[in-house]
Amino acid sequence: MRHESATLPLATRVQVLAKVFQSIPLYFAHWESSSIPKDGLDDAFEALLPDALAMEERRRFSLLMTEFLARFNNGHTGFRDPRLHERPPLGVLLRPIEGRWTIVASNAAEAVPGDVVLAIEDQPVEAWYDALLRYTAGSPQSRTVQFADLLRYFVPDRYTIRLEDASGAERVVAIARAAHGGAGSPQTEGRLLAPDLAYIKVPSFARPHLEQRAVAYVHEFRDVGCLILDVRGNPGGSTPGELTKALMNRAYHWWMEHSPLHVGLLAYQAQRGLSGRLFDHARLAWRFPATEPDADAYPGRLVILVDRATLSAAEDLVMPFKDNGRALLIGETTGGSTGQPFTHTFANGMSFAIGTKRASLPDGGTFEGVGIAPDIAVEVRRRDLYARVDPVLERAMRFAREG
Repeated sequence: MRHESATLPLATRVQVLAKVFQSIPLYFAHWESSSIPKDGLDDAFEALLPDALAMEERRRFSLLMTEFLARFNNGHTGFRDPRLHERPPLGVLLRPIEGRWTIVASNAAEAVPGDVVLAIEDQPVEAWYDALLRYTAGSPQSRTVQFADLLRYFVPDRYTIRLEDASGAERVVAIARAAHGGAGSPQTEGRLLAPDLAYIKVPSFARPHLEQRAVAYVHEFRDVGCLILDVRGNPGGSTPGELTKALMNRAYHWWMEHSPLHVGLLAYQAQRGLSGRLFDHARLAWRFPATEPDADAYPGRLVILVDRATLSAAEDLVMPFKDNGRALLIGETTGGSTGQPFTHTFANGMSFAIGTKRASLPDGGTFEGVGIAPDIAVEVRRRDLYARVDPVLERAMRFAREG
């Protein structure tokens, strides 16, 4: 793979810093969650400048910008560098299970789902988490997902991992990351689990065909009495309006939303502290009227499986079904971030995003940084992973059988 130079010219660093600084006050919609207050932005940026301007090495500069934007504590605000993101996968996926970092999926034969990760490269996994937490943002459950992804920036291409198995015995294994980088993109799948029960798994909404295939399955299973829609691990993409329409058989509401409102006179009054500081956080807020269901929508019972890695556009899908009771949600609380971020990409491939829209539940309840809670919470345990049992899906199937 061809990469850009490992160093960044001063002019490039200045351009990145200037564009980020220009964009935050113009687009950012989440000041109530940010650890940097709106009136503290200038001071925070001034503190950033000496290190950023002196940092010639590209990787370190990208991590510094990632850390800075993470301080705004919004899941749709961040920095991205392909030099970091395009490294090979780790070969294992970690999640907190029963209070311990545990392998939940593995492409490496040496590492078994259910094994607890004690250390990576002789460093306790908890120390890794503490060190990388400053690069994460949003809800606590979303930060654990981000941590598992961030590890690939820091772990060597060949690394050691110390594991604890079901008996409590420990072992150290070596994993070569390059051996696990050739897997294809997951596709939407659908099948009958029983004569009157169907299952659809949508891994992402990043490509239109993934939603289109899901809609086709909904039509195929129209006469089935109960349908399970699995969006666990779905990181989002484009809001799946057609899938919502295909499944929603009753009136529903969209998010309540607001975005920064920029009017020169209001900005001047805010800067001067006029009008009792009424205009310090001027914004445009809106609420959509209820949407009526489509006459051809799926008429049967609906269960949606969710977890902490259900994010963004996948939460756009889940929310109205939770709000009006159309579906039963089973699993974990979702990640808690949606929106339409402003994005800018530089010539060297670096990019950043600024969350431009803050969403609340239709009744005004908090969603950002909180997530959508399931109707039935189901915790995956280590014994489930060793037995290759999916307790979330099993609970959904029990609901279908109970009628």
